[in-house]
Amino acid sequence: MLLCSIPWIQRQLLYLHNVSLWWGLHLNKPETVGFLKNQVAALRIHTGDGERLYAWLVAPLGVYARNASRFQEDHPAALGGLRQPSALRLLAEDPDARLIIYFHGNSATVAQPRRTEEYRMVSSGASDKIFVLAFDYRGFGYSTGTPSEQGCINDAISVIKWALEEVNIAPERILLLAQSLGTAVASAAAHYFINLEPPVEFVGMVLCAGFTDTSSVFQSYSIGGVVPLLAPVKAFPFLQAWLGRQMKDTWKTGERLADLVQKSNRIHLTLLHATSDNVIPFEQTAELFYRAVEASSELGLTRDEIDNKKSTIDLGEGGYIETWASGNKIIQKEIVKHGGHNSIMKWGPVSLAVAKSFGLPG
Repeated sequence: MLLCSIPWIQRQLLYLHNVSLWWGLHLNKPETVGFLKNQVAALRIHTGDGERLYAWLVAPLGVYARNASRFQEDHPAALGGLRQPSALRLLAEDPDARLIIYFHGNSATVAQPRRTEEYRMVSSGASDKIFVLAFDYRGFGYSTGTPSEQGCINDAISVIKWALEEVNIAPERILLLAQSLGTAVASAAAHYFINLEPPVEFVGMVLCAGFTDTSSVFQSYSIGGVVPLLAPVKAFPFLQAWLGRQMKDTWKTGERLADLVQKSNRIHLTLLHATSDNVIPFEQTAELFYRAVEASSELGLTRDEIDNKKSTIDLGEGGYIETWASGNKIIQKEIVKHGGHNSIMKWGPVSLAVAKSFGLPG
């Protein structure tokens, strides 16, 4: 606990940005993790505070199939990519194209094998429309800098602005998809954009394995799903409070989501978590759901009243879905029984949530 009160230790544990193993070897060779020639455009995106982020823009298979010769004729991409690779040109040219901006969890890079599988899976609901933009936060992979809360928020804002302003993708064609640490980054970025004048609202947000704040997640977090980092602290409320005050990067996602929902004119927020998640307990997502619903209602409902008014679908072995709808605000919590902390991102519930957020089925 004393070690976790030291800011440098906190950030090493929270971001694990120095843990990349062999995955970094594939960063400039997307074909080695299953992509077609030049299906992935390697990009450099500059932040407002002087960092350079490394990103992948992944073209969906249907788009590639229709334009295979264009992709294959692209010159081999060096670090940072071509000025106008086919993936980027086709995204910009197609008014029906959709864009997922993907916010990954801690450790490794955009080239981590399971993440590359996720990019393919989440676009499967509309392989002729859904592009995926994944990027490494500062200090991860080829991105410059060192991660911090404000730094990662700046990264997210810069990436979203790049999509909005340089590629000219309208916000109603952009979905924010995030997992674990990424849920905090995406929520903070969406919170920034809702507070602009005029506010910017995206087509939806899908947050998987989220958490309310850093203090809560540290006290429930298990390293590798095996070692409970600070589980004993839960028995001592005064120690919990003390540790919470020591956190430098607080990542107060619960507060940001509540303010985001309250200020939005329309929002489609989907929260997913697996009961089998042994890294971050699914009760964290349940708490996020309640806070978001409370913010969406002007009636000051109690949680018992929310439970009575929400709609619930029992999916049997697949888990259950709870939905709260208030005008143009839809908040959905999906708790699945399987998938753990990471595998869930490659499974059907996440891909279906993406497609529904874009309004693509039917």
